[in-house]
Amino acid sequence: MTTHYEVLGVSPRADLDTIKRAFRQAAKAHHPDLRGSADAASEHQLKLIIVAYNVLRDAGLRAEYDAHLASERDRVRRERWDAILQFTAATAVLSAVLIGLEILLLPSAGDWMSRQATRSIVTPSPQARSGPQRKVAGETVPAPAVQDATGAVLPVPPPPAEPKAAEPVVPAAPMTAASLVKRAMDRSRQGDLEGAVADFDEAIRLAPRNADLYHYRAKDLVRMGRFDRALGDYERAIRLDPHNPMLFHDRGLAFQRKGDLDEALVDLDHAVRMGFSDAATYSDRGTVWLAKGHYDRALADFNQALKLDPELAVAAARRDEALARKRDQQLAGDDSAPPAAAETTGTVPANVKPRRSGR
Repeated sequence: MTTHYEVLGVSPRADLDTIKRAFRQAAKAHHPDLRGSADAASEHQLKLIIVAYNVLRDAGLRAEYDAHLASERDRVRRERWDAILQFTAATAVLSAVLIGLEILLLPSAGDWMSRQATRSIVTPSPQARSGPQRKVAGETVPAPAVQDATGAVLPVPPPPAEPKAAEPVVPAAPMTAASLVKRAMDRSRQGDLEGAVADFDEAIRLAPRNADLYHYRAKDLVRMGRFDRALGDYERAIRLDPHNPMLFHDRGLAFQRKGDLDEALVDLDHAVRMGFSDAATYSDRGTVWLAKGHYDRALADFNQALKLDPELAVAAARRDEALARKRDQQLAGDDSAPPAAAETTGTVPANVKPRRSGR
């Protein structure tokens, strides 16, 4: 994962002036107005540059971020050592199995080798068994192999069958957090949400400081309708990664599906402020304003989304719906409609108060 220092191209020990200069240079290099053209990659990079600068220019946020990077490095180091220990344990188990098989098979191999040695001493050579040769009709025919006193040919017993060695049993390698996440995401795509959540549970047990694991599990829990547990996962993920606008965006959508529209607006507004060039976030916030009957604010968000991404079909459709509802409201002369927005960005007004506290 690229750090804020790498995004700006500065050292973790850089001072504030160096960070400001790096920000200005990086922003000029990716700003669509200065480049003369806008593309998704440049907008995404500009968003990362702004987020990195907002964190690193604030002493308190930078200290928290440095602590987060240190904890991530410790986590990666622990996971690496865990993988080494797991490999060492698996190798030791396999070695013990092979040694046990060798101990079990050595007596049988020793018996077989002793029987072979005895046969080589007792059994006469082919030349000795054949005895003197005699001619029959001009051809040389060997004498009978082995005869008793009466002249009867004695059968030569076949050599004993070699014992088959049992195949070693290789113990199954323990699942790592990465393999559990891969299987969970495959199950999620296939619709097995219960299995996906169970795999994420185990992955989180192995890597409890990874914000992405809580994020993935929360999205599946929302699909299952378990909103309270999903919101708890979003809360943990945001505590671990407080500067990720996607976490606030997705938690806002979870509040919307649960029916807490005011809470959804607070989170979506936070996501807009953290990553202002994301068209989907504006469109999703406009949908919440539309559900609350604030058509002017909804239209402002839909227009901003289409300005950032003219091909965003869902924003165009919802803007048409907001225009139709506003027109019907004006024709009906409904004076109880919410007041028009004073801002073109659709920012959350002061009268919207979330029911939760502590954020």
